[in-house]
Amino acid sequence: MQTVQVAAGIIWRDSRFLAAKRPDGKPRAGYWEFPGGKQEPGEHIRQTLVRELREELGIVCATVLH
Repeated sequence: MQTVQVAAGIIWRDSRFLAAKRPDGKPRAGYWEFPGGKQEPGEHIRQTLVRELREELGIVCATVLH
């Protein structure tokens, strides 16, 4: 089985966090998840998170913590 690297971020503001419910037809449909996605070849995991947040939410990251 191949290992897939993913990055996910917690967007926290005013004591609340952002999570999304996985859509029908996707693996683990109905589960809640944080925004993020799969790492592309040659990409650092921080770059993955920055790219995914921009693609999914239009967020431009100023700081990435881990």
